[in-house]
Amino acid sequence: MTVGTTAADGALGTLGKGAAGTETTSPIGQMISRAQQLYSLPTVAMEVLQLTSNENANVAQIKDCIQRDPAMTVKILKVVNSPLFGLSGEVSDLNQALALLGIKPLKLLVLGFSLPKEMLQGIEAEVLAQYWQFSLTKAVAAREIALLQGEKYGDETFIAGLLSELGALVLLQDLGDAYANFAAKVLQEGADLSEMEWSALGFDHAILGCRLLQSWNLPESLIQVIREGHPSSGVAFEKLSGQSTTLRLAHNLAEVLVHHRLDLMPRFLDQLTHTTQHEEGTVEHLVLGIQEKLYQLASVLSVSLPEGVNYGDVVSAAYLQLSQIAESVAAPLAVGTREINERVVGSAEGKSLVDSMQQFVQSGMTAPVKKVEAAPAENAQVRQPIVGNTELFAEIAACMQHCRDQRRDFSLALLGINDFEDFVMIAGLDEVEVVRRVVAAIVDRLSDGYGRVLACGDSGIAVLLEYHDRHQTVSIARQILEMLPVWSQRRGAQQGIDLSVSCGVASACVPPKSLPPKEIFQAALRCLSAASNGGGNSVKSIELL
Repeated sequence: MTVGTTAADGALGTLGKGAAGTETTSPIGQMISRAQQLYSLPTVAMEVLQLTSNENANVAQIKDCIQRDPAMTVKILKVVNSPLFGLSGEVSDLNQALALLGIKPLKLLVLGFSLPKEMLQGIEAEVLAQYWQFSLTKAVAAREIALLQGEKYGDETFIAGLLSELGALVLLQDLGDAYANFAAKVLQEGADLSEMEWSALGFDHAILGCRLLQSWNLPESLIQVIREGHPSSGVAFEKLSGQSTTLRLAHNLAEVLVHHRLDLMPRFLDQLTHTTQHEEGTVEHLVLGIQEKLYQLASVLSVSLPEGVNYGDVVSAAYLQLSQIAESVAAPLAVGTREINERVVGSAEGKSLVDSMQQFVQSGMTAPVKKVEAAPAENAQVRQPIVGNTELFAEIAACMQHCRDQRRDFSLALLGINDFEDFVMIAGLDEVEVVRRVVAAIVDRLSDGYGRVLACGDSGIAVLLEYHDRHQTVSIARQILEMLPVWSQRRGAQQGIDLSVSCGVASACVPPKSLPPKEIFQAALRCLSAASNGGGNSVKSIELL
């Protein structure tokens, strides 16, 4: 097996056969199928979820439901009475908790404290302690940062932080020491865990966790906050809002405090400055408060944390590093992401993880994998079209305006997977997202950072290229069409996966103000249709005057 060194190459070799040896699903799909069979929310959490889905939920019913689980009741009251909530008087029963907190925060506490016990069994104590340290730090930080911002959704971001790392537990359960050793190697190199996971596995623990939460029918708004709040979502911080902004801040701060990613401190400080007014000493006060409440919460949850944790020392070290870099005339450049990627994914730990994933997929799991059925014909027409949306048109408009200001070219390339339904039936819908990631990695490499890759519909990929004319864009598109089949064959040729892609390109030399985003999109779409109808694996282009 070849272990790659980029997001495109690193996902190789992870697609395997299903239980019967003939059906194929994506690795993440198999993990979700297995997790759904092994892990389910406790009865009390499910009942609370059902009760509170009704706007006219009966408070007494909710209280009676929670009280049927004495351990849950005690845990909630301990947390409500902890400094985390800072209530003036002691809360002695659920009636008072409901009166002071309301239904929504109480519901979120129930969900946050109802992790299936099976997810925590069999994991080495030291590894589990590290998991809890990061998850609880992120959760407490989210609530404290929300308070600093003057927001009232601190309880919700607290639960989002608490649930946001569940995917790591699934990977620890399914891949065991191979994943634990890989994660340790990532920390040793000071790398980003999600980026390394994408390179080695073709997905990361964040998206895996969100898929599991969706299978539990948790509120979509909560899942969206968790997904957007994670840096691996690809959503720029400036485009986040509300709870997602707060959770992203909490994640970056937790990376600094727990994983000693001191290089992220400047980013955190800059982001904090953009979202709240704070004075010198605010961060130190924030961090000390987080550490104090972290251990109180760990005590309530009866979980162990690593010994000797001092977040104050970590922040001091981060500030010292900042001052040293500022004073240095020739500060050393940071090690490139590609070099770190090669060291981690190409290491013994990286190869072991990829091998373990391959074995997991080929084993077909311990329970039958749900067969991927072909969609009915009428549904195929709903899922196949490559369609634009408001977000995509807004991105196109912004890129066109930037090129207009700089008097430079702009091009839009639309890529579509040929025989999309057949591809999804064999590989699974999740594989489309992996393909998009691969395209993004290729575009980033070929466009000198001037390309953006966005989804458009289930089967389409939009590539926005600033400062690229028609000839340059067609050249990039042809390279993508040449590289994708090679990547696909290395990834899953033995299972009969045949990835074929077509592309349509529309370009404008200094886009005129009279050219709407939708028009250039439609022009590229017409070219894509012509390329697909001509047999596929080709590029058709047009220049708009």
